[in-house]
Amino acid sequence: MSNSLIDHVVELGRRIADLERRNRNRRRTGVVTEVDHAKGLARVKFSEKPKPYLSPWMPWLEIAAGGTSTHIPPTVGEQVDVVSESGELTDGIIDFSTHSDQNPRPHDGSEVVIKHGNVRIEIADDKVTIKGDLKVEGKVDIEGDHVKHNGHRIDDHHKHTDVEPGSGLSGVPE
Repeated sequence: MSNSLIDHVVELGRRIADLERRNRNRRRTGVVTEVDHAKGLARVKFSEKPKPYLSPWMPWLEIAAGGTSTHIPPTVGEQVDVVSESGELTDGIIDFSTHSDQNPRPHDGSEVVIKHGNVRIEIADDKVTIKGDLKVEGKVDIEGDHVKHNGHRIDDHHKHTDVEPGSGLSGVPE
């Protein structure tokens, strides 16, 4: 009978240790080491102590995945949180990322900022600023009281200097 009781206590100890491990793994912070863009999967390395652990391939969360859909893959070196409801990292998903010393926040004001490579989009209460090359495929309709290019008005109300009648060339817009 005492062996049965000892076996039972040992089994309970094993189960408690497994539950504690699962609880620790419900949310872990690590760094992305590999990304497979075609499959929508990435791998995450967790702590170096006591030894590093490389996750299995897992998906990342997106802001939207229905009628509106996004593709914002994590990048190698990005700090992320991995969430697993069961505590088993084999069924984990990469949650949103967390800024770090290696990848600091791109802005410290109230504006919304999206940065990717050398392209930066800033959205303020009354203005959107795009820094970087811009390519538009399709029609562009501009409504407003003026349009400028390099400081010169190019809208319906711009004026040219040195205008000559006929097919002659005029000066630059004012």
